[in-house]
Amino acid sequence: MQDLKGTILQKIKEYQTIICLRHVSPDGDAYGSAFGLAQFIKDNFPNKKVLVDGEPSYFLAFLATPNLVQQEDYQGALVIVTDTANIEQIDSKYWQKAEEVIKIDHHPNMIPFGELQWIDETKIAASEMIAELVLTSSLTVTPQAARLIFTGIVTDSNRFMYSKTCQKTFMLAGQLVATGFDLQSVYQNLYEDSWVNVRFKNYLLSQVVVYDDQISYVKITDEMLKEHAMNYETVKPWVNIMSNIKEFKIWMWAIENKVEGYINLSIRSNAYIINGVAEKYYGGGHQLASGAKIYQWADLEKVLKDLSSVIKNNIKYMEG
Repeated sequence: MQDLKGTILQKIKEYQTIICLRHVSPDGDAYGSAFGLAQFIKDNFPNKKVLVDGEPSYFLAFLATPNLVQQEDYQGALVIVTDTANIEQIDSKYWQKAEEVIKIDHHPNMIPFGELQWIDETKIAASEMIAELVLTSSLTVTPQAARLIFTGIVTDSNRFMYSKTCQKTFMLAGQLVATGFDLQSVYQNLYEDSWVNVRFKNYLLSQVVVYDDQISYVKITDEMLKEHAMNYETVKPWVNIMSNIKEFKIWMWAIENKVEGYINLSIRSNAYIINGVAEKYYGGGHQLASGAKIYQWADLEKVLKDLSSVIKNNIKYMEG
């Protein structure tokens, strides 16, 4: 493993232009790993051209804003893709124009890509991998870089509550906090909410449908979003408002993305392995947290039947 991390650092030293990428519809780990790595490179190699491509996120705007990256920027560049399981999810039109591609990810490596891959499914977040990469190097980790990477860890671990959180996770997080960034502001930006959002969340909870007793879902149409003056990017991360309801073993957010022409499915579970179902519907992810797509509402019933089969067949997640 140390050789692989050393190779990645050597590649970073070799290239003059480095572009950090992550997946579409980014979450905190996508932003934290990509922007955190980019900040680390900028801090240690100020003469390099370091960019982060992809669409901006309203929810994560407090962290950073992507660059306006052009196709010509990719010529002769090193691209590092973090927190992205397959090529369809890479938030870049031109990534294949790069000279070399490195993949750093903690999802199952179903569809390998890139000349160099560092995959570790035991990690709670890709940002944990980036933390390990930078903190075990002999280079400087500034509070600015640490803040980004820490945010990625804390979001993907759900504030260190998910099962893959381990002693090393806390150790790395502690080292990041020790750089001196404002920890309180991270949590405040992540979890502070507006009254408008809270009211809409309560409305969505009133729309929960229960399927086969143990599966819950909410169908969120484009018309519903417009009626309440909400938008796709804001509402999509809210899937876990159903996570603490003990009767629901699997829960799902089905939210229409009118602009892209599909319905995004965010699927979560506290016990049952659901990524196999997600892969069947143009998606994938972790065993207990995955995403998928359907292109018509009629297919929602098929997904629900497949999830119900997972429970009926007792396909459960086993730690270790």
